[in-house]
Parts: sequence; structure tokens; C-alpha cells
Amino acid sequence: MKEFWLITHYLTARKTFNLITRSLGRLLSRITRRYVNIGMPWSYSIEPCDICNLKCKECVSGLGVIRRRRGRIKMDDYRHAVDEIAPYAMNLFLYFQGEPTLHNDFPEMVKYAHDKGIFTATSTNGHYLDEALSEKIALSGLDKMIVSLDGYNQETYAAYRAGGDFNQVVNGIRNLAEAKRRLNVKTPIIEVQTLVTKVNENNLDATRKVAMDAGADLHYFKTMQIENPEDFEVFKTTIDRYSRYDSQNRLKNPVGYCKRIIDSAVITIDMDVLPCCYDKDAQLKLGNLRDNSLREILHSKSAEDIISGIEYKRDSRPEICKNCGG
Repeated sequence: MKEFWLITHYLTARKTFNLITRSLGRLLSRITRRYVNIGMPWSYSIEPCDICNLKCKECVSGLGVIRRRRGRIKMDDYRHAVDEIAPYAMNLFLYFQGEPTLHNDFPEMVKYAHDKGIFTATSTNGHYLDEALSEKIALSGLDKMIVSLDGYNQETYAAYRAGGDFNQVVNGIRNLAEAKRRLNVKTPIIEVQTLVTKVNENNLDATRKVAMDAGADLHYFKTMQIENPEDFEVFKTTIDRYSRYDSQNRLKNPVGYCKRIIDSAVITIDMDVLPCCYDKDAQLKLGNLRDNSLREILHSKSAEDIISGIEYKRDSRPEICKNCGG
């Protein structure tokens, strides 16, 4: 609820009109079964960097198998991207692949978007939240910080977060919570998320207690996406409501009509515009912000063809759609 009220704080007449227009287009698309491309997406992700310090078992970035350039977004490119989305963006997620706080200018990135009137959120593995960075983040205007904590001790945590340090993450949560108290600021909301796996499923209450004791404002359990067949045996939880998959390891709820590609867009470190955050290797490029404006890209025929194909040719959807949890 607090997040909702924070987002409304950034509302303008133009953003509200765009949200209504885009929602109307989505409704007409469902009725007519033809992509009605009016308005602009209202939710965006900009990728600070696509490199990471961990080697999480299902992460293409951490495992080093991502098939595109590794690096960090240039600040001039980032500012240009924010300027492009600012008239429409209800929220901006400062992450895609990789660990966002590995970008040295991360607090400055947050502040730039905040000053443009955009709700900002990010997701981190928490290893770099020392006192200095926590203070900069608390002063940056960041609205929401998601921290991943997938266990209640080193053994349960590192089973998935390979190379991670449980105590360092917990201390990072404490550092950020203490920075908020010391500076007397209400944000960022600290939301700890836990992927439920076979390894940690018997200790969920203990994991939540660790997170809340460290200073989290919220804690959520999440389902885990599994791509590698051999990982089903190791990680697939036996708790049905926290599993995306049935007894045959098939997706229980395949996505039908996809709101994600209508309401959101992703911008990579190389300024490529993608329709979906599941497109980790940037295979479905709609265009590049160095060449065209965001409106030109998203209203181009090629972008409309890609989005229409995903929505209405479901038998021939790309691979990224086949393991999507929505």
C-alpha cells in the first residue's frame, strides 16, 4: 500500500492520460484480437550493468553464459534513456541482468530519475550495501530496494546464491535500515524477497525472521524460474503454491494474453529497447535509442509485428515465452 501511494506522488496529468490510453488500447486489443498500439508503456527497466559478483545457479549473467556485451551503461546514454521515458513512466526498475550496485554511479542514476519525477526501484543481492553506499542510496530518492535473501544461514543461502556471503547480505540490510533511521528518511522501502527452493522450504519462517530483524519493511516468498533440467531435482520446491511447475516439471500457468509486453519495456546497457524482461540475451530488439526516439521505436511496424506475434501467434512464440511465469 505504501508503494502505491508513493507512485501516485509522481503522477502528472500527462502520465495519467497515457496510462488510461494504454489501458484502453490493451482492452481493445483483447476484444479485437489485433494489437491496438495507442499510448506508451508506463513501466520501464533500464539496465545499469549486466555483470555480477555471484554465480547463481539459474542466472545467465552470473554463470557467464549471457550472449551479449558485458559492461555498464554510459551515463550520457542513461540520462538520454531517462529523458525518453520521463513523460510516460509511472515507475522505473533500475535493474535487468547483473548487479546494479556494481555501477559506480548508481546513486547518481537514481537521483537523476527521481528528479525527473519517476518512482524508482531496484533489486540487489545486497553484497555492496556498506555504510557509505547505504547512506548515498538513502539520500538519492530511491523509493524501493529489493534485496534477495534465499535462506536463513550460509548453507541454505549459498546453495543457490553461489559465491554469496549470507552475513554480508544481512549486514547490508541493516546498513540500509540504519541509514534511513540516521538520516530520518522514509525511503527506500526495504523489501526482502526469498526464492522458495527444496533447500530452504523447511526454514521459511526462520528466513523471514532474519530479514525482518535486520530491518526489512516487507518480506515476500517468490516462485523460482528453472531453466536447466538438472536443477529441477535440486531446487524445485515440494510446496505446491510456491512452485511454477507441475509434477512433470511443466509450467502450471503458461501465459496467455501478455500484459507485460503492452505495459512495459526494457532498455539495455547498449540502449537496445526490448519488449520483455525475459529477453535476457536481447534477441527481440525493437530498436535502439541512439538511432530513434522511444516513440518511433515502439510505434514502428517492426515492433508492432513482434508484439502482435507474441500475443496472437502463441504456437510460434519465441523460447523466452515458454518458461514465463507472467
